[in-house]
Amino acid sequence: MNITLSLPLSVTRALIFATLGIALAALVPSGWAASKISWSAETGYTSEEVDLSGLLPEEQQRILNWMNSARKAEEKGSYKRALKLYKKVSKRYPKNQYSPEAYFRTAQIQLARNSVDKAFEAFNTIAWVYPNYGSFNETLGEMYKIAVARLETHRDKILFVIPGFKNTDRAVQYFERIVAIAPYSDYAPLSLMNVAKAWSDKNSDSMTIYALDRLVTNYPNSFLTSDAYLKLAQTHYGLIKGPEYDQRATEDAITFFEDFLIQYPENLHVDQAETGLSGAKNILSMSKVKMADFYYYKRSKYDAAKILYNEAITIAPRSTAAELARTRLEKIDTIVAQSDETLTDSTPTNEQIQERARKRAKRKILGIF
Repeated sequence: MNITLSLPLSVTRALIFATLGIALAALVPSGWAASKISWSAETGYTSEEVDLSGLLPEEQQRILNWMNSARKAEEKGSYKRALKLYKKVSKRYPKNQYSPEAYFRTAQIQLARNSVDKAFEAFNTIAWVYPNYGSFNETLGEMYKIAVARLETHRDKILFVIPGFKNTDRAVQYFERIVAIAPYSDYAPLSLMNVAKAWSDKNSDSMTIYALDRLVTNYPNSFLTSDAYLKLAQTHYGLIKGPEYDQRATEDAITFFEDFLIQYPENLHVDQAETGLSGAKNILSMSKVKMADFYYYKRSKYDAAKILYNEAITIAPRSTAAELARTRLEKIDTIVAQSDETLTDSTPTNEQIQERARKRAKRKILGIF
């Protein structure tokens, strides 16, 4: 049973959240609010921090000269020269206070050049190696925006001109790295929901379930958890092949639909959950009927058949399968009653038993046997 399902609410919320992140990022100055490094075209770079890298004064001056030259080149649009100088700073002197600024400026240039992957790597380095630089949450926001662009809109260019295909796998990698870097941030559950959407778009049900299960397990209080429960139930429901097959997916779908209805009774998608729960229960009930029919028709094991028919009625009492089970139970009761009457009629009375005993004794006396 193949059912195509979507994530309307979660995607809408994701877009709203991403829009808010973009709006907040637009309010942050180029040096970032919490950074103690500032730049001006007149004086160049200045820092309020005390350098603890242990570099010699002439090395520190060399770094400052590189940074000033790089920033001036960047302002003039000479991105290639600016990137080369920023790379010198970050690679040769990674412990210097200007290294995270060099990575940040590199990310900004790569974004301007539409090289989103290189920009992501630069932000990723800041988050991993320099978490105290600027605002950590804003760094995550930049990484998240790039991951969303990778998933939704960004396409690599073929021969630098022709738009190619979206790289969903790379988007998934970016979202997973955000979760790994900041598992307790607001971006973690949002990233997992986007991972689930990416796998769902690729029709990978097992990976979709894995991502959603991590979301509901690790982030039970997230505003996305209700959507994750419903999507889990719908994904399991989509794996159901019919009443003749294994019913593990059906049972899982029932579990998640029931969890959703219990935990979120006021949710806007309660009707969808109730419809899905009813459908799953009907399929499971019919599966019980199919099993009971085997014992009834093929093996004449009425006790086993009655147990399964009663289970079918319990699971979905108003379903077609339940009505069929009730009809079968009535037939079994009739057969059992007729069998009991036959046994009763064939049971000999006391007089018949005594008469048979006298005949056996007489034959023994006569030596017949």
